[in-house]
Amino acid sequence: MHRWVRLLVAGMSVLLTSSHAVSQDIEIEDLQRNIDIFSNILEDVLELDQGSGLFGLTLAGIDNNYLLGQGVVLEIRTPLANRRNRINLASLNSAMQSLQTRSNSFASTRTDVLSADSDLLSPLTLMLDQANSYYLEMMEKLVNFDYSFVISSAIQQALDSARSLRSLDGIDEEEYELLRNEVEIMRISMNNNLGELQEIEQEIRRANSDAALTSENSSERESDIGLRVDTLLTNIESLRERVVARAQELKERNEAAKLEYTQRWERDLINFESDLYLALCDYGSSLRELPENENISIILIGLGEESTQSTRRTNKVHIISKASVLRCQRGEIDSPILQQSSAKYSY
Repeated sequence: MHRWVRLLVAGMSVLLTSSHAVSQDIEIEDLQRNIDIFSNILEDVLELDQGSGLFGLTLAGIDNNYLLGQGVVLEIRTPLANRRNRINLASLNSAMQSLQTRSNSFASTRTDVLSADSDLLSPLTLMLDQANSYYLEMMEKLVNFDYSFVISSAIQQALDSARSLRSLDGIDEEEYELLRNEVEIMRISMNNNLGELQEIEQEIRRANSDAALTSENSSERESDIGLRVDTLLTNIESLRERVVARAQELKERNEAAKLEYTQRWERDLINFESDLYLALCDYGSSLRELPENENISIILIGLGEESTQSTRRTNKVHIISKASVLRCQRGEIDSPILQQSSAKYSY
């Protein structure tokens, strides 16, 4: 008799447990529908469906999950994260330019290596010294006047600044193309000067060789070479000044654009978070099935506080209790107070 009673009690327990599990599954399904509805509302209110990327893929949106006993977890992707990448790229570009400028000042020219150590004198220089001191002087002018690295570095920095300006909305496509054309003309001029420099070096070698073989007066030839050397160096110096000035101007414009872009981005982030909490107050009622003792955890992808110890892009987490959302809905607190009372951290 007792054995049958025990079996009956056990069977009823199994039925009750199964019934509870089915009921819980139904409640979670209802909650998931609530969460999906709330996610769609947030996407619409926060205008997360406005930006599209390559091949029409959406760059923004919300992924949601539910953790039993803890609450709703919403992962929000916004265009703000992509815009922040532009700031980081501009900062990296500025850092690289600073390193280049530190190792090679715009206004600097190459140190006279021939005066540092007589062992560095080439056989050609020794031959010129023995044959004609005038040609030696001309050759030393050309050898010691190193401009190509200075100009090419300034050209590259000008291009980098122009690209950064375009990404930071500091210039439009039309101005960007004009800048590219202007810098390309400077690059062509530099190459032309380099070609002429090499031609004059070859002519000095030939003239020196001729002077070593004949004692005829070559003052006219020397005068012509000297004039060409002076003209070339003047043109090079003028080009260097123009390129350096343009590179410096674009660098300063880029720094100003980066500051303005950063300030605008920070304002947009503040406004986005304010709109987020306002939406929580206005539409949190769609999470009817969420227990009042659980939370709404929101992860803003790529919008965490930056750390000087790491270059990794961080996320920002907001944790808001369902109870606080209900208080905001009832008008007991407003959305700024709701935002202040939430827990926040970056990871």
